[in-house]
Amino acid sequence: MAARTTTSIGVGATITILGVATLGLFITSMLFYAQRREALNRVAQADETTKDFLSATDRNDPIVIKMKEEAKGKKTVIRQLVDERKEIMSKATGSDRDLVSKLTETLDKEKAASLVGAIRDRNNEIESLKTRLANAETARDRAQQDQLNESKRIKGMEDNSNATLAALREEVGKTKAETDAMRDDVAKTKAKMDENVEKTRNEAKARETSLKGEIDKLQADAAVLRARLRDYENQQRGTRFAGQSEYALIDGQVIGSSATEGTVTLNIGRNQKVVLGLPFNVYAAGTTIKLDEKTGNYPAGKATVEVIRVDGDTALARIIREQKGNPVVKGDVIANPIYDPAKKYKFLVYGNFDPSRTGNASAFGANEVKAWVKDWGGEVIDDLAGDVDFVVLGERPQLPPSPPGTAPLEVINFYLAQQKQAQRYDELFKQAGDTAIPVLNENRLRTLIGR
Repeated sequence: MAARTTTSIGVGATITILGVATLGLFITSMLFYAQRREALNRVAQADETTKDFLSATDRNDPIVIKMKEEAKGKKTVIRQLVDERKEIMSKATGSDRDLVSKLTETLDKEKAASLVGAIRDRNNEIESLKTRLANAETARDRAQQDQLNESKRIKGMEDNSNATLAALREEVGKTKAETDAMRDDVAKTKAKMDENVEKTRNEAKARETSLKGEIDKLQADAAVLRARLRDYENQQRGTRFAGQSEYALIDGQVIGSSATEGTVTLNIGRNQKVVLGLPFNVYAAGTTIKLDEKTGNYPAGKATVEVIRVDGDTALARIIREQKGNPVVKGDVIANPIYDPAKKYKFLVYGNFDPSRTGNASAFGANEVKAWVKDWGGEVIDDLAGDVDFVVLGERPQLPPSPPGTAPLEVINFYLAQQKQAQRYDELFKQAGDTAIPVLNENRLRTLIGR
C-alpha cells in the first residue's frame, strides 16, 4: 500500500509538473501568440503604411535588390531611388523636382521613345547637319571660287570686248572718213560728169546746128545739081544709049532639062567661076527682070535652081522652086545679081535685118546678110563710094524717147548712138537715090538670089 502511495505521489508530482509546465507553456504560448498577433498587426500596419512605397514584389525586384546593394546600408532604397531620380531629372529636364511624367510629356512632344534615343537622334541630326554644313561650306567655297573665276573670265571678256569695240570704233572711224572722202570724190566726179554731159550736150547741139546748116546747104546744092541734071538729061534725051541695068544682066542660059530628075543643065561652069550651091533665078527672057514700080519688088522668076555639080563650061542644077504650069525649058535665062564671072560686085549693107524670120530685126542680122554676099562672091564695103553696085538697106533703126538732162551718161550716149545710126540710114538712102545706085531691101535681095 505504501508503495502505491509513493508511486502516486511521484505521478502526481509529475502530473503536477506537467500541468504546471503545460500551463506555463500555454501561458507562454498565449504570450507568444499575443506578441505574434501584435507583431503581425504591426507588420500589417507597416505593410499598409509602406505599400504605397515598396511592396513585397518590389522587394524581390532585381533592380531594387541591386539598388539596395549600392546603398550599402548608408541610405534606404527609397532614398537611393529619390536621389537617383533627382539626379536623372536634373540631367534630363534641368530640374530635380520634375517628375517622370514631365519627362514623358517632353519626350512625347519631341516624338522620342527615350531620352537617350532622343539624344542619339539629336546627335545624329547634329552630325548630319554638321556634314551638310561642311558640304554647304565646301559648295559655298567652290561657288565662291567659281564666282571668282567667272568674274575673272567675264572681266577678261569685257576687256577683250572693250578692246574689240575700241578697234571697231577706230575702224568705223576710218571707214567713215574714207566714206566721207569717197562721197566727196563721188560728188566731185558727179559734178564733173554733169559738167561734161552739159558740155557734150552743148557741143552736140552746136554740132547738130552746124550739121543742119551744112545739110541745108548740101540739100540746096543737091537741088540745084538735080535741076541741072534734069536739064542736061532733057537736052541729051534720045542721043544717049542707056543699056540695061546692072542687076538685069543675064548670067547664063538653060541648055537642057530633065523633068523626071528635076534638074537643068546650064551653059556656064568652072571656067566661068561657078561654085557648088550657087543659086539662080530662071526667067523666060532677060527683059522680064525689071523693078515693079507699084510694089517696089523684082519679079521672082519662073523657077529657082541651085548648082549641084560643076564641070568645065557647064553645070548641073536642081530645081528647088518652080511655078506650076510654067516649067523650066531649054532656052530660059538665069540671073544672080551677086554672080558675075568677070566682075566682083560691091555691096553696102546697113540697117536692121531678120535673116532667121523670127520677127525681130536687129543690127546683128546684118552680119548674116553680109555673109550671104561674101559666100556668093560679092564684096562688102562700109562706105558709100562711087564704085558701089548695090545698097542693101534693112529696117530703119528705131530711136528711143529723148532722155532728160538728168539721165545717166550711159543712157544719153546710147541715145546719141541710136540717133547717129538712124541719121546714117537716112543719109545712105538719100545718097543712093541721088546717085542712082540700086537700093535693095532684104526681101528683094532674097528674091534675086533665090532665097
